Amino acid sequence: MPTAVHIQPMFDRLVLPFRRPALQRFVAVHPPSRQVSRADGELIAAYEGILPDSLLELWRRKGLGFYGDRQLALIDPRPWQSVLNRWIVSPSDDVRRIPIVLTPFGVLLYYRKLTATDEDVAFIDPVSKRTSDLAWSLDEFFNRFLCDEQSLESLISPALLRSAREECGALSSGEVYEIDQMLFSMQMLRIAKVDAFEMHRRLRDAVDPPRPTAEKPTTVADALPVEHRSTFENIADGQDLAGLYLSSYSDWHRLLALRPDGRYSLLFWRIHYRSLERVDVRFYTGTYEISRNAEGDEIVELDIILRAGSSGGDDNDDRLVVMHSGGASFLLRIHDLDHIATAIGGWDEMGRSEYYFRRITLDEAFPEESDDSLPAPPFADLPRVLQVLVHVEPLRPTITHVEEPDLDEEDDGEGTVMCTLDLGEEDGLRFNMPLYSPPDTDRQLKGWVWKMAPHACKVGVKYRRGEDGAIEHGPAVGDILTTRAPGER
Repeated sequence: MPTAVHIQPMFDRLVLPFRRPALQRFVAVHPPSRQVSRADGELIAAYEGILPDSLLELWRRKGLGFYGDRQLALIDPRPWQSVLNRWIVSPSDDVRRIPIVLTPFGVLLYYRKLTATDEDVAFIDPVSKRTSDLAWSLDEFFNRFLCDEQSLESLISPALLRSAREECGALSSGEVYEIDQMLFSMQMLRIAKVDAFEMHRRLRDAVDPPRPTAEKPTTVADALPVEHRSTFENIADGQDLAGLYLSSYSDWHRLLALRPDGRYSLLFWRIHYRSLERVDVRFYTGTYEISRNAEGDEIVELDIILRAGSSGGDDNDDRLVVMHSGGASFLLRIHDLDHIATAIGGWDEMGRSEYYFRRITLDEAFPEESDDSLPAPPFADLPRVLQVLVHVEPLRPTITHVEEPDLDEEDDGEGTVMCTLDLGEEDGLRFNMPLYSPPDTDRQLKGWVWKMAPHACKVGVKYRRGEDGAIEHGPAVGDILTTRAPGER
């Protein structure tokens, strides 16, 4: 019957697309974020027959990136393989260990194919150096372990995660939260967002410190990777914008060359804090254009084309606004203008030095540490797009509602409670903006804007209980907060 030969393939084409994905329960419990992007064919091909089909199917249908409120990060194993290999040194077996997931606090989860029929998923915690099995199959790990609240809490503390978000805001690609362990041992909590690769390398180096193998730089030229020094030599430094611009934050550095012919060179690198080697080098080159916005600001636009080895945020320098002040020239990342504005309005400082480039020459002294306390320039020197974000007069929102504290989040009688304000984002508040009690009150409250709304944002404010359990220091309806840090103008 020849018709049967044609009908069956058509039936397959109709039915197969509606097959339930193997990891559908995980996706339902932890939906992919907007930043999740589908894996390309090269990545899929690299792990075909090595990782289970169910994970490759998830990569192909949904992608890599953050999943769910807990921001579980499905990762590309390739850049993380060397990190895992440093933790698991010379295993006595021939089992291949493949990193697949990163938790918000940097715990690295990896897959192992133990035998022809056996597999498991295990973890390495870079802080405690602890490792253990979590599930005896990849599908069980995703569909059962990560979907069971009690199991998931053993991996990610919900109280610590809420504190991290209130303190630092949500994670961006490539970031994790890091807890200051020295303060934590003294029952004090300080959390920061850090580069995930950097945290793993730093903690691993602390176990087995590398010795210095390179020279400590004295000038900007000395600090560059040797193979890139010639690229940045003989750059014309005239009255226009052509020249060199440096951004240094912690041990990360970026050097931008704007050439008179309309081409740019952008170098990323890190100077390892122990070995002093120039590592994690990434280089981009292309064309740039200078234009003016409607307010008259000069805008520099770089044509940055990311590659397979690019890191998250490499294209955040694609649009820069020019600022001249006190004889110095700066290029401010438009991507981070709100952060700069918050620092200027709150502390009269420029904020983190990764948010901007400063014009330099190669023979200048190389900064030993990034300067995150650079005084803010006069308001008149700020670009117009930044002026509209800076509050010359601090905002003074009033607390209109205080929610009940979550006792499960308390740490020795201290915690954070959510409060509603009478101002919102349309009134000038920004996500993660710090707020304080004004100096003209007898209060000493501190919090961060956490939930956005047009005219009634919510802020997490710290509180403390006394020995009798009553709240002796905390927010109340009618309390006034301000965007100006105590002691600032």
